[in-house]
Amino acid sequence: MDYSPGLRGVIAGETAISTVGMEGTSLRYRGYDAIQLTKKNTYEEVASLIIKDSLDGDEFKEAFSKFYNAAIEDETLSTYIEDLKSLHPPKGIHPMALLRTIVSGGEEMDSDTEIELIARISATVCFAIASYHKSDTNILSDKYLVASSLLPNDVSDEMLEALDDMLILYAEHGFNASTFATRVTASTRADLTGAIVSGIATLKGELHGGANERAVELINSFETLDEAEEGIKALLEEKKKIMGFGHGVYKVQDPRSPIVKSWVERLVNTDFSKNRFEIAQRIDQIMDEEKNLFPNVDFYGGLMLSELGFEVDLFTPIFVAGRSVGWAAHYFEQRQQDTLIRPAAKYIGIEERE
Repeated sequence: MDYSPGLRGVIAGETAISTVGMEGTSLRYRGYDAIQLTKKNTYEEVASLIIKDSLDGDEFKEAFSKFYNAAIEDETLSTYIEDLKSLHPPKGIHPMALLRTIVSGGEEMDSDTEIELIARISATVCFAIASYHKSDTNILSDKYLVASSLLPNDVSDEMLEALDDMLILYAEHGFNASTFATRVTASTRADLTGAIVSGIATLKGELHGGANERAVELINSFETLDEAEEGIKALLEEKKKIMGFGHGVYKVQDPRSPIVKSWVERLVNTDFSKNRFEIAQRIDQIMDEEKNLFPNVDFYGGLMLSELGFEVDLFTPIFVAGRSVGWAAHYFEQRQQDTLIRPAAKYIGIEERE
């Protein structure tokens, strides 16, 4: 049996949910081009597509609204979230650890449909993220429902649309690390909540969801274009990994990145933001010239979330808010296939001892 480190190139299962990296660039959700979906559809419609192969998002919207409004009215939940946030002073508990804890304590009702099961978790995740805003987040938009649950009430429609697009692009991405972890948990016949917690825990790592945090921190470490050029070239000489570049599946470009980059260009409106965007573009140029590497969704994604007002440690939780529907779809698909995932290992230890 051939061995492939990290299971690279190994077909570990079958899925009808998405295709990633076909021809080196494309991303499709159940046959639909994900980039075109950002232009024609909302996240709620795409969530429905991913979970039940229908672009009618009414059921998801109704369920999400019900559970999000219930969370707003649940004083016990609000108190619990605030208590968790106060742990580990002085910085407090990391938002990803908070999400992992909040989701793990959630309930599942036998009477819930698949849409309701994931909408309950999604609403809880979004409510927990919204708790980090100082402004109210209790007014939901009819058009951009989930996006509006994550942003303060007074933001512009342009900002809601931008976040909606980001959520669509984050919604699903094949057998990535967190999705595979979700499917492994599902394969044991564990419940959806446990599987989603597996996904959250896996996404926290900087080589997966945490890359967007590291990318924007890198950009923020430079004040001028010359400083950025000198710093990136020095890192390359030291053979350091530059977060936000290249991809394990896409070989030509990450099709999500141009969408996110265009939103950053539209959203920047201060000298500081414009300078930071120029620095990002210079880093992008250097990585192309020096290493022939393209930016993935995380590189400009961090800048975009910054322009929407999110702190750096909320970037990966936003990823959770978008990807939870993809994890759920894979959970349901794996449960239907009902096959325990149990790969073999290549032993490299001592053969025998006496």
